[in-house]
Amino acid sequence: MNYTLVMACFCIGIAIVDLKTYRIPDVLLVFFAMVMIILEGSQPYALIMARIAAAVISFLLFGTVWFFSKGIGLGDVKYAALLGYLLGPESLIQAFFITALLSIIIYLMGIILFHWPKTTKIPFAPFMSAGAIIATNLNTAGGIQ
Repeated sequence: MNYTLVMACFCIGIAIVDLKTYRIPDVLLVFFAMVMIILEGSQPYALIMARIAAAVISFLLFGTVWFFSKGIGLGDVKYAALLGYLLGPESLIQAFFITALLSIIIYLMGIILFHWPKTTKIPFAPFMSAGAIIATNLNTAGGIQ
């Protein structure tokens, strides 16, 4: 219960900060990582390696998007890597799928219903946070651990 609840609180906090400032402070990401690693305790070597691989893949995927398009910020890249480690490969795939789906729905609703210009900036961390929370809950039989 503690792990999922604390993770959700940090994700919501990061989402709120990004909504207000369009930035994700490094200090918040580092504190989030330290607290979560302490809470999870010791893990089997294979699980740690899988989580590191998920973090690296997330970093490279989001880093490539950042480098070539500047459509997301570097804070989003670091946040994606942290979520990659915390969620692991299976939950991460679900989380990023949910993230993409939510962001597309909101963006299209904004364009269609509110006539946003196509160049409207939207913070991405709230979508990543929602995706992480939903994926975590999907993988714990619909409830908080």
